[in-house]
Amino acid sequence: MIATVKARYSDGVLTPLEPLDLEDGSEVTVSIDDASPPRRGLAGIVDSVRRFHEATPSDTWDDLPADLAMNKKHYLYGHPKEKGE
Repeated sequence: MIATVKARYSDGVLTPLEPLDLEDGSEVTVSIDDASPPRRGLAGIVDSVRRFHEATPSDTWDDLPADLAMNKKHYLYGHPKEKGE
C-alpha cells in the first residue's frame, strides 16, 4: 500500500493526523516533505541554492568547465566561446 498522510512532528515523534489502515506493529518507509512555506526574497534564493548544492554530488562540481559563467551561451546554445583575459 502507498499512502500520503499528513503528520505532525513533536518531541521526536511523528503522529499521523488521520487514521492509517495498518496493523499494529507494521513497519513502514517514511518520506519527509517539509510542508513549511518557502521563504521569500533573498533568503528564499539562498535556501534554494543551498538545497541544490547539498543535493548535487560533490564530484559533479569538478566536471564543470572553468569558464562556465563567461561562456554560458556557448554551453547552453552553442554560441562561439568568448575569449577570456
